Amino acid sequence: MVRLPPVIGHRGLSALAPENTCAAIHAAYSHGISWVEIDLSLLGDGTAVIFHDDTLERCTQHQGHLLDINREDLAWLDAGSWFSHEFAAEPIPTLAEMLSLLSTYHMGLNLELKAQPHVSHATIVRCAYSHIKKYWKSNQPIVISSFDHDILLAYRKADPDALLAMLYEDLQPDWQSVAHRIQPLSLHCHYPELTQDSITAIKSKGYQIAAYTCNNLNEAIQLWQSGIDTLFSDQAHLFTQYLNNKAE
Repeated sequence: MVRLPPVIGHRGLSALAPENTCAAIHAAYSHGISWVEIDLSLLGDGTAVIFHDDTLERCTQHQGHLLDINREDLAWLDAGSWFSHEFAAEPIPTLAEMLSLLSTYHMGLNLELKAQPHVSHATIVRCAYSHIKKYWKSNQPIVISSFDHDILLAYRKADPDALLAMLYEDLQPDWQSVAHRIQPLSLHCHYPELTQDSITAIKSKGYQIAAYTCNNLNEAIQLWQSGIDTLFSDQAHLFTQYLNNKAE
C-alpha cells in the first residue's frame, strides 16, 4: 500500500519560488522535499499546463482567461516576476515538461485536476492519463486529486489502478458514499474545517487523510498528533527540517 509522506510541498516549494513552476520544483528538491502537489489546467488549444487559476492576473504579468491563450503564448508570458525579480521570465510549464522534471528527480506527485468552464471531464481525464503514461518515469507514485468528484469517477474508469484523492473544502455528509464509489487512497481536507471526530471517522474507514494548507509548525505538530497523515505546506522545507531533526 502506498503511504503518503508526512509533508508535501504545496505547488512546489511556493514559499521560496513562484508556485507551479519548474523553479518551485528545483527549490523543493534542493531542500529535500520528496513529494510535491501541482495543478493541471488546459489552455484554449488543449495544451496541458501547470497553473492553478482560471485567469492569468495573479501569477503572471498579464490579464485574461487561461482558456483564451494557446501554447505559442507561453513564450511571452512571465510567471515569475509577480513573486520576485529573481524569477523574471519564469515560464508557465507544460504538463509534459513538469512530469519529465519530476521524473528526473524521482519525486512523488499529487496532481490536482482542475475543473474548468466548458472543458469536459473526459477531456481533462484523457489529457492527464495520456501524459502520465508517456512522460512519468519516476520510481515514485502519482496521486490524482480533484474537488470535482465526477472527474475522479471518470479517472477511475480510465485507470482502475489509479491512486485517487478526494478534495474537500468542508467535509460533506455524503463523503462515505462518494468514497465507496471512487475508492480513493486518501481524503484531502482544509485543515481549519477538520474535527477530531471527522479525522477519526476517515481513518476508521481505512483512508489516509491529508490536510491543506498548513504553514505554521506548531499547528502542524498538533495536526500530526491528531492523526493526520500528511500536510500540504508552502513552508514544506521547514516542516521537513523539523522532522529530520526529530529523527536524529
